[in-house]
Amino acid sequence: MMAEFSDIIGVSRQLTVLAFQFGDGFTNMITPTSGVLIGCLGVARVPYEKWVKLIFPFIVFLFIAGLILLFPPLYFSFNGF
Repeated sequence: MMAEFSDIIGVSRQLTVLAFQFGDGFTNMITPTSGVLIGCLGVARVPYEKWVKLIFPFIVFLFIAGLILLFPPLYFSFNGF
């Protein structure tokens, strides 16, 4: 499914997978339905609201870093393998 999507929009398949991995990693740090996240927060006795306030600036930093890392392969057509 992702291979077909990358072919339609005209980017390499590796870049599509990399963008998906960035997005998946970012959302796993804040998704309240993640059992691992909620379990760790429960063991550490950190409320979810406090966690979101703490992690939000880091998420913004990672989002910007992800964009910066995605631009070179997009513009210079690094196709990987």
